[in-house]
Amino acid sequence: MEENYLLVDLDKILNNIKSIKKKAQKSKFCAVLKADAYGLGSLEVANYIKNYIDYIAVAQFKEAKYLRENGIKTPILILGYLPLDKYKECAKLGIDVVIYDLDYAKKINESLDSKINCHIGLDTGHTRIGFRDFEIEKINKLKDLVNLNFIGAMSHFATADEKDLTYTKEQYKKFTYIINQIKEDFDLKLVHIANSAASMEYDFKSDLLRVGISLYGIYPSDYIKEVSKIKLEQAFEFKAQISFVKKVKKGTSISYGRTFVAEKDMKVATVAIGYADGFKRSFSNIGEVLVNGKPTKVVGRVCMDQMMIDVSGIDCKIGDYITLYPDIYKEAKKINTIAYELMTSISKRVPRIYKSNILGEYHEG
Repeated sequence: MEENYLLVDLDKILNNIKSIKKKAQKSKFCAVLKADAYGLGSLEVANYIKNYIDYIAVAQFKEAKYLRENGIKTPILILGYLPLDKYKECAKLGIDVVIYDLDYAKKINESLDSKINCHIGLDTGHTRIGFRDFEIEKINKLKDLVNLNFIGAMSHFATADEKDLTYTKEQYKKFTYIINQIKEDFDLKLVHIANSAASMEYDFKSDLLRVGISLYGIYPSDYIKEVSKIKLEQAFEFKAQISFVKKVKKGTSISYGRTFVAEKDMKVATVAIGYADGFKRSFSNIGEVLVNGKPTKVVGRVCMDQMMIDVSGIDCKIGDYITLYPDIYKEAKKINTIAYELMTSISKRVPRIYKSNILGEYHEG
C-alpha cells in the first residue's frame, strides 16, 4: 500500500480520444503529453494510446528524448523553444520542431548537417511565439534554409474555450490569411490550430487536432463543460491515507500559525499528504476532500507532508483513503487557479498507479 497515490485509468484516456476523434474524422490526432502528460505519466500514457494517435506534442527537448529513448516511435513535435545545441539531436531522433524567428532559424540551419522536420509557428493573437501577419516576407525567407524541411504551420487559440468567439474568429482569419500567403512557397502537409476546446466544439479546419487537457477527461473551461456534447471521463483520482484520528476540545488550535481554532468539540484526522506532494498550501482552511464518500474540510494550514481535516460525524480510521479534488474545477476556483495547474503540480514523490482492462493495475515503471 502507498500512503498516497495518483490512480490513472488508461482506458478512460483512450475513450476520451475516441470520443473527440468522432467529431473530426478527417483530422489527424495529436496527443499533448507535455509536463509528463499533465502529471499522469507520459511514457505510460504514450504506450497505451500510441496505436490510436498520429502525433505526440511536448514542450521541451528532454520530454521528447525521454519518449524516443523508451521506444515511442510515434511522430513527436516539440511546441516551444529549444537551445541551439539540441536541434542536431532532434534531427537524429526524428523529432519535429517549431520555427518562429528568422534569425534563430538561420542559426539552427547552420548548426545542422542533416534535415529536420519543421512547423512554422504563427502568432495570430496569443502573443507568445511566432511570425505575425505582417511578417510574410520573413516567413518566405525560411525556404532558403536547406536543412529545415517545412512540413507544417501552426498557431494557437487564446480564447477558444470562451462563449464569445469574436477573438477566436479573428485569430482564425489571420491564420488563414498567412497560410494563403505562404502556401505556394512551402509544401505544408499539416496546417493546424485546433486545441482541446476547438477540437471538441468548433469546425475550424485543422489537419491536426492538438488535444491536451481533454485527453485526461478535464474540460478546458466551465463553458465548454456546460455546452459540450462530448462526454469526457476524468482519468485520474488523487488519494491519500488517514494517518491519525483524534478528538479535540473547543478552543484547540490546529497546525502552524494557529489559523484554525475549534469552535466546538470535534474529531480531526491527519492525512499523509502535503504541499511537497503537490496539495497546495493555498488549500489551508478552505480545501474540501471526500472521506468514505462524505465531503469535509481541511482545517489549519497544509503542512509540507501532512494536513488535517474535520471528520466530525464521519466513521473513519487510520489507513482509510481519502479522495483529494472530489470536484477539481471547484477546488481550483477556491485558490484562483485552474485544473491544469492542480494536475501538473502533483509531485513525483506521489506514486502513479495505472489501471486498464488489458493490463490490470500496476505501478509506474
